[in-house]
Formats: sequence, structure tokens, C-alpha cells
Amino acid sequence: MGIVSALMPHFKQEFDVVANIRPQMPRSKELLFLLLSARWPKSRWRRRWRYYVEKTPYAFKQTTLSAQRHLEELTGKYDFIITFGATHGLGRPNKPYIVFADFCRRLSSLNKHDEISHFRTAEEESTWLSLEGDVYRGAAHVFTGSSYVRNAMITHYKVEPERVTAIGFGAGLSFGERYEKHFDGRTILYVGKGDFEKKGGLILLEAFTLVRKTLPEARLHIVGQDRLPKIEGVVNEGILTNRQRLVDLMRSAHVLTLPSLTDRFGVVLIEAMAASTPCISSDYAAMPEVVGDAGLVVPCNDAPALATALATLLTNEDLSRRLGEIGRQRFETQYNWDVIWQTVSRIINRDVITSFDT
Repeated sequence: MGIVSALMPHFKQEFDVVANIRPQMPRSKELLFLLLSARWPKSRWRRRWRYYVEKTPYAFKQTTLSAQRHLEELTGKYDFIITFGATHGLGRPNKPYIVFADFCRRLSSLNKHDEISHFRTAEEESTWLSLEGDVYRGAAHVFTGSSYVRNAMITHYKVEPERVTAIGFGAGLSFGERYEKHFDGRTILYVGKGDFEKKGGLILLEAFTLVRKTLPEARLHIVGQDRLPKIEGVVNEGILTNRQRLVDLMRSAHVLTLPSLTDRFGVVLIEAMAASTPCISSDYAAMPEVVGDAGLVVPCNDAPALATALATLLTNEDLSRRLGEIGRQRFETQYNWDVIWQTVSRIINRDVITSFDT
């Protein structure tokens, strides 16, 4: 999970981090499933392969064995464990552990666009949810990125409410400084790596074509994709490795949009808020909760609605500026790692550290 790199500096300031481990299925099994998954196009091949190595009870159990071996090698060297997500268990941990979760399989399986997370059989569903639920219920505490996921932990996995806290996630430190925001009435930004279709990219291109009919000067900058169809007004920024370039794009954009069909939280929305740039997201998962009153929310897979929202902000500087300022306040008071860490540290010391003396 992307929150690992953001949280680690905070953990290292307060605790001694003994090791970072990444449990994996045996390489031979991964290669076997790669062959068994062979399909065309490559995107379909990759989705099927990921299903086999990440989404089946077999994968869960194999990865759990890997985690258990790593932890056994570290016996006596650590006091508690932090795990990100629950795509595997920890074997037989004899120390308390904490889970950070941006989503859960129950919710993913209900999304018609997220085929990779759909269960193939009732038995598979029952087995996986039991294994995943054991991880959450066995944790000293579960931190979620949103109230949306917190409610799912309580409702679907029967985790005790007092042991689940929605903390949100933050923007990168490079987005933190205030600056004088300008709105040019033409620049749209989209940031999304991976599956362009699932992240709403094709819907966005359709919506942008509609926007250009009334706003011919509009420009759409797309970050995170190596190949795109040639469309007038679309600028392919490619896959950026220069962090400052991304910050500059965030700051110069009039509006950022993430019309994703599958994104669970949308950290890029927080990064836009930090840059005082208003957001437009789809109504899937926790994105409406993240955007709040700092932007507009449109139905999933609805190009005309997205086009209307984009045109509304591009032609209304006062509204855009107001939403951008609200977003900046949300970043400063809620969605930044320093504020989030205060909550995380307090709960770790309350629920985990104090248990060492009992």
C-alpha cells in the first residue's frame, strides 16, 4: 500500500523498526499461474493472473505461510507487528498486531467493474471472508482510510467498533506548502496509473470531447499512462518520475478529476486539495467522503454528468476558488500525515504499548 512510505518516517521516529517484510507466494507458483492465465489482450491476462496470486483462498494461505516464516526468523526481536491490508494472515503471531486497511474484499466484490475481486463460487467467498475476517478481528486495532470502510469492518466482519478507527490518508510532503493559486479556465488534470479503463480514463476522454464543444481551449493533462489515443487537446504527460513536475501540474490545473470505477480512496484527491485545486470524483467507495465539500461528485460511468461538472468549474472561477480553499483546509486539518500520526500514535500507545506491562 502507498501509505507505507508515508508512515514509515513517523514510525521510525518513535519506534525501532526491526524489519520490513513482504510475504509472497512461492515464485514457482506465480510463474505457473502466469502461464495458466494466458489471455489476450495483456490487460486481461494480467487481471486473471492477479486473481490467482492475490484473490483466492489458496493465495491467501500460501502468502500467510510466507509471513509466518519471516516472523519466526525474527522471533524475540520485535514487540508488535504492523500489517497493511489483509490479503494474508500472520500465521500464529505471539505478539499484538495492528492493521491498516484502505478497503476490504467484501466491498470490492460488490463492485461490478472490479471483476478481479469477484468471487467465483460461494465456497470461495465463504472461505476468503472467514480468513480475512480473522485478521481484522484478531488485531489489537484496525485503522481504515475512511468511515466507509470502518462501517464495513463493523457490519460485514463483526469487528468491535471500539477497535476500528477511520484516520484518513494524507498527501505527500511535497504538496504541503501554501502558494498563490491561479485558475486559467482551461486546464484539467487526471492522474492515474494502471488500468486506464477501470480508472475512468475512457469515460473522461468521452466527457472531454463534450467539454471541447463549448470550451475549445480546454486542455486535458493525463499522468500515469504510457499510451493514449490521439485526441485534440489531450496532453500525455506519461509516467512521471519527477515529483516536482507532478506538484507543478497539480498547482497549475484549474481542476483535477478522478472518475474512477474502482479506486477505493483516491489519494490523488488529497494531493489536489493540498494544492488548493478543486476535485471532481466518481461516486464510488470512499471518494465522495474524501472530496466532501471540496469538489463535485458525479455518478460512475456517466460521461455527460462528468462533462457538465468539468464545464461548471472551468467557467466559474469563484466557485473553483472556494472549493479549492475548502480542500486546502481539509488537507491541513484532517488529511495530512502529521495530523493522522497523532491519532495513530495515541492509539498504539493506548492499545498496544500498555499491554506490555500486563
